[in-house]
Amino acid sequence: MSRDHFAPVEPETPRERLIEAAIREIERHGLSQLTVRAVAAAAQMNVAAVNYHFRSKQALVDAALESTIRHMLGDTDEILSRLPAEPQAVLAELFTYYLEGTLRYPRISRAHLHDAFVADDYAGAFPRLFAPVLLRLRDTLRSLVPGLDQRQAERRVVASLSALFFPALFTGLYRGLGTLSSAGERREYAAELARRCLAPAAPGPRQQSRQSTRPGAK
Repeated sequence: MSRDHFAPVEPETPRERLIEAAIREIERHGLSQLTVRAVAAAAQMNVAAVNYHFRSKQALVDAALESTIRHMLGDTDEILSRLPAEPQAVLAELFTYYLEGTLRYPRISRAHLHDAFVADDYAGAFPRLFAPVLLRLRDTLRSLVPGLDQRQAERRVVASLSALFFPALFTGLYRGLGTLSSAGERREYAAELARRCLAPAAPGPRQQSRQSTRPGAK
């Protein structure tokens, strides 16, 4: 049975308390409204403690965002470790985790992509640390779907993750459709995306070419 990936973890050190407080403040007010004073108050510490542990507000923000992405990566690794045994169910679980996590923590999720949106800068923690997950998903799909070539697997990864993150980050765009509004609907949606990822491979151009040159082919 999988664990609760969203269960809170109690910080053990003053530095961890400040990081957890920064995460809560970013989610509560957004990255642009974050202040060192608010983080210190939320952690029941003083501003001097923030300066001692992080030296700057940006260093605190970087530590908070890296903490959340590393938590996500740990959960991803745990889920993917079970994928070979039950590909359909576990891939749907992973997609549900990404969808629910983004919806539950929308401001943290947007903060991870802030520099990418604003400055076309993909050097931050999320793009850098999530890149290996994309490759792992690609390679895992190739191992699970006979005949799936690298390009096809890459397209399936792009399509499925885009279909998860885009409606979760921009919920207002789809509000008029009235879909994905319940946890049950979101689980069904994630399961549908997992089925598409694991569907039999379509013949590639070379296979189609060979088939078209066989005797009797129309």
